[in-house]
Amino acid sequence: MSVAIVDFTAPDPDRAFVRALRGTGFAVLRHPPLDAVRLARMDAGWREFFLRGEAGSEGKAAWLAEENPVSGNSTGWIPPEVSETAVGHGVKDLKEFYHIAPGAKLPPALAGDAFAHFDEALALGARLLGWIDAHCRDVLPAALHGRLAGTLSREHSLLRILHYPPLAGSEAPGAVRAAAHEDINLLTVLPVAREPGLELRARSGGWEAVPGKPGDVIINAGDMLQEITGGALPSTTHRVVNPPDPAMNVSRIAMPCFLAPELELRLSARYSAGSYLRERLELLAR
Repeated sequence: MSVAIVDFTAPDPDRAFVRALRGTGFAVLRHPPLDAVRLARMDAGWREFFLRGEAGSEGKAAWLAEENPVSGNSTGWIPPEVSETAVGHGVKDLKEFYHIAPGAKLPPALAGDAFAHFDEALALGARLLGWIDAHCRDVLPAALHGRLAGTLSREHSLLRILHYPPLAGSEAPGAVRAAAHEDINLLTVLPVAREPGLELRARSGGWEAVPGKPGDVIINAGDMLQEITGGALPSTTHRVVNPPDPAMNVSRIAMPCFLAPELELRLSARYSAGSYLRERLELLAR
């Protein structure tokens, strides 16, 4: 069940990408149309924010999450003691993160790159959804033929900057950086992190490391795309494991962009995007 690496610059990358997504729910794009210099600058800048808290006179606390006036969701810094607990798990993940969406407040030194990357990830996602539209007509509802990419919503999509701190030795029993979960959205655009740890669940039930190197981007199908395609594009369970040895016990930065559709989009006879999102958020809140 190895995740395929697809060269974005090779002939027919669209067919190879869709084949990979049908097989594992994941694909790794090599030479993707994302600004590598900007991503490196973002990695360094957000490490500074999380590790030293020098984003303002009051440090990180000046950027605590609040309701976003554009999307209605919370954007800003979510500290480790708040974090989140994956559905089906009883212990919070070992992470902190910053939510970014249109209208979000950001430290001035980080804002320009964050919003530029957000828009670049949305453009890539729209292109990939176009590829899915072209090669998955057999599993897409007829009403979405030729318009899947157009369902993408900038307002409801979300860029999350994640910091997984080094383990201190005082963590709760069973706590991990990110417990096994699936993504809610259509597609996730995730530049490969400098540090390892991302794994997906294979059909055998075991776990496999997701391949790739810095400069690549990982794409995975979310629950909404799985629902639209009747499971043909699977939303595969994945996790971020704790460092396996002391030499690897360092901070890890990850920058997934969760690409979501308009909430009115009909995913299936059971769900609209909005009703599915509400159901999942209620489960997360329990």
